[in-house]
Amino acid sequence: MKVTAIINGWEIGFGQGDSATYAIEECIDSIESIYLDESVIGDVELVLNGTGGSTYPKYMKLTEVFYKERQYF
Repeated sequence: MKVTAIINGWEIGFGQGDSATYAIEECIDSIESIYLDESVIGDVELVLNGTGGSTYPKYMKLTEVFYKERQYF
């Protein structure tokens, strides 16, 4: 599973792992804090490649997973 964080067409974060949860959390951890500000975070989208058997969609807003309790990081 690979996850890329994008804002205005620019890649700002990337994560990779065996599970969707790990890849998403690694991607979140790689995003610079300037993009996690409340006025900007709503514009960040995640693109998930290789969703396989996960229940996650191919595209989602960062805010859908950012505030959930982290399992790995």
